[in-house]
Amino acid sequence: MLCILEILVALVVLAVIVVGVYIKAQGDAEMLVEVGKRTTAVKVAEDGERLDFEVEVPYRNAGKQEGTIIDAYMRIYLPQEQYADVLLRGKVNLKGVKRDDDYFEAVLVPEGTGKTLLLRFEAYAKNGKTIAEAINGMPDVDIALYADCRGRGALFTVKEFLTLSAEEMRALVK
Repeated sequence: MLCILEILVALVVLAVIVVGVYIKAQGDAEMLVEVGKRTTAVKVAEDGERLDFEVEVPYRNAGKQEGTIIDAYMRIYLPQEQYADVLLRGKVNLKGVKRDDDYFEAVLVPEGTGKTLLLRFEAYAKNGKTIAEAINGMPDVDIALYADCRGRGALFTVKEFLTLSAEEMRALVK
């Protein structure tokens, strides 16, 4: 009786190991936000005090399983101590799915596929300057782009950095 019980326990342990190896071999989603392939900034609108512009950033799932981008957002590193004449805000959307409510609509990303994120920026002139004057004095601006993703495993965050150069932004107001 004890021998049969030992054999059953050994078979259960072996089955758990085999299933674990099988699941591991199936892989998971691997989201790549390809900031190195981003487009240059394109002006959308401008008035005397505000400039709207966009940048496109491709992403893809290089993994072996379908994944989901649950949320995407950016952090703009332009504190008023560094430059006080512009307030720069940004939103992330899927290209072709423009939203004005600061909400990112989650998207399924099958393995081996991808699309494009649209980074929308609003620059507001401050301190009595026009937007052209304010942009002409701006430094390079670093931006952290975050994508909260889910595959077969736990939630994970992809964080990539890009820089909007001063020259690129100045070209928008010429």
